[in-house]
Amino acid sequence: MTRLRRSGPFLPYVLLLLALLVVQAGGGAARAAPADPCRADQLGAAKVTASAEFDHRGRNDTLLTSAMEIRVPTGWGPAPDLLLDPRSPRYRSALRCLLGKVTQKQIYDSEWRLKPLTVKADGTWTTVHYEAVVWVGSLGPYSVGPWQLDAAKNEWTVALRPPPNLARATWEDVQVRLGGPGAMSVIPAPAFGEKGTELKWRNLKGEQVFRVVFRPPTPQQWSAITWTVGEFWETFGLDSASGTVWYLEASTLLLLCARSLRRSRGSDLAPREEQSLKLMKTWALLQALLVLVVYLGDNAFRFISRQVSWAKNYEPDVWLFTLLGLGLVLCFLGRVGKPFLIGACTFTFCLAAACVYVEWSESPLLTSSDTEIRPPGSWIVPLVLLAVVFVCVFGLVSSGQRLLLMGDGRLPRWLMASVAFVVAASTVLWSFVAFGRDWERATWLADPDWQTYGREWATSYDGWWWAFPKAALGILMPLASYLTALVLVGVLRVCRSEQHEEDAFTPDQAEKFLLVALFAMAVVPSYASYYGFSGDIVVLIVSLATAWALLALGHARSVLERPSADNVPLGKAVTRTDRSDLLRLARRFRQLQSRLQRAGAGQSGERNPTQESIEHEIDELDRCLPEGVRPVDLPFACGPMPTWWGNACRGALIACWVGLPATALMYWTEMIRNESWLLTTQASGGVLQILSEILYWQSTWVAGGFFLGALWRELPGRHGPTKALGVAAAFTVPVAAHQVIAQTIGQSMEGTNPAMAAFASVMTFTGLVMDVQTFQSERRYWPTSAGLVAYVYQMRFASVAFCLAQLLALATIWKTLSEGGPMSPMSR
Repeated sequence: MTRLRRSGPFLPYVLLLLALLVVQAGGGAARAAPADPCRADQLGAAKVTASAEFDHRGRNDTLLTSAMEIRVPTGWGPAPDLLLDPRSPRYRSALRCLLGKVTQKQIYDSEWRLKPLTVKADGTWTTVHYEAVVWVGSLGPYSVGPWQLDAAKNEWTVALRPPPNLARATWEDVQVRLGGPGAMSVIPAPAFGEKGTELKWRNLKGEQVFRVVFRPPTPQQWSAITWTVGEFWETFGLDSASGTVWYLEASTLLLLCARSLRRSRGSDLAPREEQSLKLMKTWALLQALLVLVVYLGDNAFRFISRQVSWAKNYEPDVWLFTLLGLGLVLCFLGRVGKPFLIGACTFTFCLAAACVYVEWSESPLLTSSDTEIRPPGSWIVPLVLLAVVFVCVFGLVSSGQRLLLMGDGRLPRWLMASVAFVVAASTVLWSFVAFGRDWERATWLADPDWQTYGREWATSYDGWWWAFPKAALGILMPLASYLTALVLVGVLRVCRSEQHEEDAFTPDQAEKFLLVALFAMAVVPSYASYYGFSGDIVVLIVSLATAWALLALGHARSVLERPSADNVPLGKAVTRTDRSDLLRLARRFRQLQSRLQRAGAGQSGERNPTQESIEHEIDELDRCLPEGVRPVDLPFACGPMPTWWGNACRGALIACWVGLPATALMYWTEMIRNESWLLTTQASGGVLQILSEILYWQSTWVAGGFFLGALWRELPGRHGPTKALGVAAAFTVPVAAHQVIAQTIGQSMEGTNPAMAAFASVMTFTGLVMDVQTFQSERRYWPTSAGLVAYVYQMRFASVAFCLAQLLALATIWKTLSEGGPMSPMSR
């Protein structure tokens, strides 16, 4: 009792001290609350829906699409900031609070947003709708929206990773659509679903573990495996051994063509012909060597690196000097001149020395250094790459003109250099702008005021130019493949037999072999891949078989192959000097037919003497021709030019102009439609991709027109559109075969329908124009060009064939333009 009384005076002081501590703690908590800008305590009432949809079928790479809708109360502190401009720091801060995707330590977001994020406020709720996509091109982890995908070799796992600030929110609706394969395991058990491929949950909490494990379709699984660096099968994938298949096929065909021509000519080859065949063999061997270095060089380097245990990755240097080596080889092949070759070799030596120096001194001047590039290296590197691309493009242009002209003149060097410089400068400038777009996409939620922002920008800028040579190499090597078609045309021009044989009205057997090889290499698309490996061999075999079948049918059915009076083909009897006589004969025949129709008009059944005399004259005209051949058929069968080579060149020229709208269509389909342009603008080699796309389709039409004109006198059909339909059918069969295989296994067949329709349209239109030009000398008898066309196409079947081809093309084009859906990655 005594102690209690003595402590009594101290009790108020103790209670006062405790009260002060409580007040101070409360004040500190009150001051700490505003330190959280996200106000996570106010997001417990938020409502979220999320979905993940896998799209496998009809693609080489699986497409994963994430859709997320977040509804937050209007009273949430940062909610008004969501209505600001997307570049506003407060807008980005508010989105970071909701999505939890970007921090100062990790500011890079690799997903693609093909549709802009939208925000709507109705006074009660602020709704954020957010969609993103990612292509599963190789094994490894992928993050898209709130989803995390782990693509392993045998099983893929998709897991929901709710943003930390939405962990206590209500996830009203969560859906996973696996797109074909059923789930192997699911946590938690779904409340709704169908066939194990569509799984749904309702009213989940963010703290719950959410995971779906499934096995992807085999084609997409193997495609991802073969594109994964370090995997055993990557050595045989499209970026390695499978990528060489088409080039090795082309080199083999070139050697066989040279052998066939040499055997057919015997020992009578002129020096100029001998030189052209030697040049064809040279390119065949060079192409095989170059493609092995380009596609398998990095694999060989990685193998050596593992053996010697190099700590640093020198692959970018390998890509850079492989690109420069490709350009040097093409410059030597194109004989660009000693001064330029000396300059290019000196540049190569200096660049190699500079790479060694910056590696040794860790100088920030080139990407070869362990140090990130800084000024002046940030502008020296683009200039160096500009020079490398210039050497490659200059080599391509000079080699192309040499292989086509075979030494008979050449383009001015200043013109070739100007073209190369414009292309190289545009490529590097586009890449610089594309980096800015790609950086903006990847750092869409980052705050430029962060301390790490500038450092991450420098790292990304260094990596962008670090990978540029590989991107350029992946486009320039396919561009070099066009030299194969040029050398075939060049050899045909120099070695064609009609220069020595007056009665060579069609190509001989060896020349037909070259034309069939040209058709298979330059006309039929070569983009087939199955299970991550090349399927070009299938397309090549079907293309060759179809082209030979077309020629066999033409040999049996063509007008000029019918036996004439002295039992030789009609084509040999119809010499070049008979051309004007054939046109007069055809005009006389049509005049007699018109007179016969007028004479018979209004007659009750009895024939008058005028009719009998006209019929007698018609019979006399028919008697000198093989059975089933009319005089009017001969000009159509011969074509607009005196020789088959002239017809070939005329067909190529017409197809070049006629094909421009078709090229625009295919360019729109593959490079612009369905947000494809968004990927193009952020591609490192965007300019080269655009040029490659345009050149690819224009060369397809031109080579097809050349094939049609060269074999005009050999193809089945009496008129241009029907002959063109045969060529279009030969194009369609291998493309349709690839389409059937791809559709059966569930892989990409994108672009096949518009390609077949566009080719049929261009060829039939080319055939129409060639027929009209055949009768161009008759133009003076008709007041308008339309009258001449009506005169030429009195035969109904040719007109019907032409109209059907154009209607089919228009229907297919309309269907293609009306289709939607995301595109495939530009890298494939």
